[in-house]
Amino acid sequence: MVSSRLRRYTSIIVLFTTLGLLMYTFQKSIPDVKNLKDLRKQAGNWTLLGHQTALEIDPPPAERPVGALVIAAGADTDLKWTISAKVNWTVYEYDVRQPNNPDPQLRFPAAKGNEAMIYLSFIIDHYESLPWSIVFMHGHLEAWHQEDNAVRILGGLNRVALARQGYISLRCDWYPSCPAEMRPVHHDAVVWGPEGDTKGTEAAIAGNWRLLFPGEKLPETIASPCCAQFAVTRQAIAKRPKEDYERLRNWLMRSLLEDNLSGRVLEKLWAYLFTGEAVQWVVLISWL
Repeated sequence: MVSSRLRRYTSIIVLFTTLGLLMYTFQKSIPDVKNLKDLRKQAGNWTLLGHQTALEIDPPPAERPVGALVIAAGADTDLKWTISAKVNWTVYEYDVRQPNNPDPQLRFPAAKGNEAMIYLSFIIDHYESLPWSIVFMHGHLEAWHQEDNAVRILGGLNRVALARQGYISLRCDWYPSCPAEMRPVHHDAVVWGPEGDTKGTEAAIAGNWRLLFPGEKLPETIASPCCAQFAVTRQAIAKRPKEDYERLRNWLMRSLLEDNLSGRVLEKLWAYLFTGEAVQWVVLISWL
């Protein structure tokens, strides 16, 4: 009887000791991500442990700022609303027509491609020390393509959902885009809203694909909600090397397309760039 109890107690002690050691090892393996090099290094270790979710590899920061808010605006855009955003975000207010900004942090090579030049330049300039997340916006407090004002959109962003997905459009409504807006192979696109220059954009994507994404197959369908306002994590950005972003910016600078068209080409490709998915479905749970 005594021997049986002793064995039982010994087994319990061994069990709890083992659990304690496992928990200690687990805690020691949790990534401490301070920059992109750390992220890549720790992500490799994490994969070996079998914990491969994006949320676990690089969770949202517990302290402010939670990320960067990158604004691509014109000189006449009223940006007073960003004052409240500075409580939670590090704000970068670019003037899309002023590449030689007095502030060296806000400079970029050329005023081409509208907001696309700003977005790519920020990623390139900060690639080795990206904040946990970046929200890219045009700077309007309110606009037809925003389903709420910018302050409430930022306040409603679910960072846990962003960590899981890596990329979230700031627009939920498909209109005026649609799930088959760009059909660069078969050219049989379905357009829900005003057609605008959909055909021109589709043709430009098809004609420039090898320059933009060499070695990657041109998707039959490319679609995501408009209109080049989104949130993305550094982990999603880091899936591609810095050279990919530099190549896109070089294309933008050398392109003979008008700014509206070259910018629209990249507008349709942001989701693909960060997720690898040519059709990016809207996930409403991101805003719960």
